[in-house]
Amino acid sequence: MELRFSNANGKIWIFTDKESTFVIDDDTEQPLHGRILIPRIGKEIAISAIYAKCSRSERYGLWDKLREFAEHTERMPWMIGGEFNTILHPRDRVGSDTNRLPEMVDFAEMAEDCRLIDPGFDGFEYTWAKNTLLERLDRAFINENWTEMFEATRVTNLPRVASDHGPVLARCKLKSTAPKGSSFRFQNMWTRHPQFLALVQSDWEQTTEAGGLLNLRGRDRTRIWFAP
Repeated sequence: MELRFSNANGKIWIFTDKESTFVIDDDTEQPLHGRILIPRIGKEIAISAIYAKCSRSERYGLWDKLREFAEHTERMPWMIGGEFNTILHPRDRVGSDTNRLPEMVDFAEMAEDCRLIDPGFDGFEYTWAKNTLLERLDRAFINENWTEMFEATRVTNLPRVASDHGPVLARCKLKSTAPKGSSFRFQNMWTRHPQFLALVQSDWEQTTEAGGLLNLRGRDRTRIWFAP
């Protein structure tokens, strides 16, 4: 992995493997937005890495930026992830009764405006801790185009190690493009029919108007008759 870019205040870093390229489209304090091209995928995907401000008023600019990104990525797979510094649901917090409803409404309205999808998560329920206060401040979203490219997206909240925040790992599985052949089926009961061998021999001896391996292939096709 190589460090490709860091954002304006040095708090967001983008790493990719050597074969991939990353192009920055917007570099500000809270979001770092760009497009990554992974050779084995062969198509650009949009990535927005987030490091949100602590106060509600300072996050207004972030929400507006994400709405702007949504317009530009309407036809592209898009993932948004990082530290949002606020919660989306009351269940994302334990250890405090402080009213966070206005902030949650801001967050939810942005997600709805951008048509973001929460792929769910496994692992630790809360990604940030301070004494007895636990919150899920870090998460990932995807858009509908992402679900059309990837068969599955799994988000895992990893343990906190040397920080009060835990890392979030997103793993994606590409949809298979390999053609699916039809399966061969054979009912074994036909082998017990008294006329089975005679029918096979009669069918096998019929001319295929071909020679060599083509003749063998032509005969092989006749055997499909036994499949229902």
